[in-house]
Amino acid sequence: MKRLLQSEKEQSATSNAWIGGFVADGFEPVANAFQASIMSGAALGAACTIMHHGETLVDLHGGWKDRSREHSWQASDIALVYSLTKGLTGMAAAVAVSRGLFSYDEPVADIWPEFAAHGKGAVTVGEALSEQAGLAAIDYKLTLENIGDEAAICAAIARQKPNWIPGDYSGNHAYTLGWIASELIHRRDPDGRRLPQFFAEEIAGPLGQDVFLGLPEDFDRSRIAEIDGFSMQDMLLRHTTMPWALIFKMCLPGSLAFRTLNNPLALKGPGALDCEEFWRVGQGAAGGMASARGLASLYSAFAEGGEKLGVTPEVMTTLIKGHAYPNKGLKDQILTADMYYSHGFEKPFSQWEFARTRSAFGSFAVGGSLAFCDPEDGVAYAWITNTLGTGKWDDPREKTVRDAFYKCLEQRS
Repeated sequence: MKRLLQSEKEQSATSNAWIGGFVADGFEPVANAFQASIMSGAALGAACTIMHHGETLVDLHGGWKDRSREHSWQASDIALVYSLTKGLTGMAAAVAVSRGLFSYDEPVADIWPEFAAHGKGAVTVGEALSEQAGLAAIDYKLTLENIGDEAAICAAIARQKPNWIPGDYSGNHAYTLGWIASELIHRRDPDGRRLPQFFAEEIAGPLGQDVFLGLPEDFDRSRIAEIDGFSMQDMLLRHTTMPWALIFKMCLPGSLAFRTLNNPLALKGPGALDCEEFWRVGQGAAGGMASARGLASLYSAFAEGGEKLGVTPEVMTTLIKGHAYPNKGLKDQILTADMYYSHGFEKPFSQWEFARTRSAFGSFAVGGSLAFCDPEDGVAYAWITNTLGTGKWDDPREKTVRDAFYKCLEQRS
């Protein structure tokens, strides 16, 4: 049975914060953990959906979707999900590989000959999607006006000298991952589609979910949660777990971190991307718009084996196993902390066991959001917020919910 939570009207009469939705019997502690972050004010608004073997056990939403606290977060509302978008691009690549458009072991230059410039000819699709190609920072100056010009940007990526020897390290390809995947799909897709159209027609559309790479003009903008971002000053004054080395490097215009993360942010902080111009572009590494329900439903298709999307068993095995580590270890050359990137996703490793098994794959985002699936465990998980925290991963607002869920799941078993 599903336990319905209090309605918005009932809760708003007793509190300035409220939650709605439902949890399955036995998962009430998850609702309590979710409500705690809303009631404390740590999250202006948030939503969380968790599925297990295709069954929705948790579907929660609460708080406010605007800084003025005039409009409550509703179940079907969406938000800009930043790097959770990388997981969506990883899904699209998995579908493309399953359709035979290219393989993970194929050199990118076989598909995109110009990419071979400056010694990148041996970089494989798998390495590029695992953020090992050394293309985190590019010399092309990005603006909100030109960020939708994929042809020009991909030409710049192709001629870019790598930031490190490809394969030696990995590093957060904060924007470029999406354009690399889009160009690969565009060059091999019989219809010449780029990533936003391919994703809409092959993944989100068939599953009927509100997850977008490029927000349609006819989408109801009142359903978008407004991002409450942070500035460089906030990272110093409200510091939590973001590495100090990263904060320091983001203040140095010549550093790799600055060139990667502040192109095009220009020190305005990630909240600057929460605008109509960026919503429409469909940027495949940071521009996704999604509801928690939609994200969990997409990941559930992978948790259940990928058949709904035509993902082959061979591709699922590759995603579960994960890409080989970089030659010189897992230290992210941008974030200055270890990360395990794999085929468009992140995977658990010794310093960050975000799921119960290492078959899991997903992505976390600036500000604390997290979405993933665990095929071995049958779990699909999505937690999103419009209040960006200043940690790296395991945001305490999110982690308390995840920990409560897994404790309840163990007791149920």
